[in-house]
Amino acid sequence: MKRSAIIILGISTMLLFGGMTSSYKPYMAFEPVAVIELFSSQGCSSCPPADELLSRTIAASKNTSKVFALSFHVDYWNRLGWKDPFSDKQFSERQNAYSTKLKLNSNYTPQMVVNGTKEFIGSDEAKLTAALKESLKENTQAGFKKLELSYTENAVPKIIFELTGNYKDCVINLALVSVKETTHIKRGENSGLTLINENVVR
Repeated sequence: MKRSAIIILGISTMLLFGGMTSSYKPYMAFEPVAVIELFSSQGCSSCPPADELLSRTIAASKNTSKVFALSFHVDYWNRLGWKDPFSDKQFSERQNAYSTKLKLNSNYTPQMVVNGTKEFIGSDEAKLTAALKESLKENTQAGFKKLELSYTENAVPKIIFELTGNYKDCVINLALVSVKETTHIKRGENSGLTLINENVVR
């Protein structure tokens, strides 16, 4: 995968206000950032602890703009009794691209990837802490000199941006995120549980 810059939009925020315009204050001196990508599934019995770890990390980083946590729900668990309503084949393909890049034998859940270079079991708090600590020591090479979002209900969001720094071969990922979802699981490995998922990429 190429270097990427990620813009995160919260669905609940946009629906609350109906229409909005917001602007982004650029980082000074390309401060370090850490992007956590959790590949998870509501049909996986070992995923809830990783989902909880992601939620704790989101809560702990609320006062900083340097940590971005995202939950991608894969679709390959859907055949085992419960279809995850937030799953998408594109997210499984994204995980597969990481497996190829990081030379892994296969995909698995829960899996965390930090800044596209470090991967580990998604419930391993010690490895997450170490990965974040290392990532937040390295300055980014590119940033947004200008970033404005305009949104009106039932319309395509309009984004105006200008990059600065070394952004050659940089790919901008726009993530539409549901801030919090509560689901009562009726079948599959997590049958009977009520799961809470945060920053769910939609």
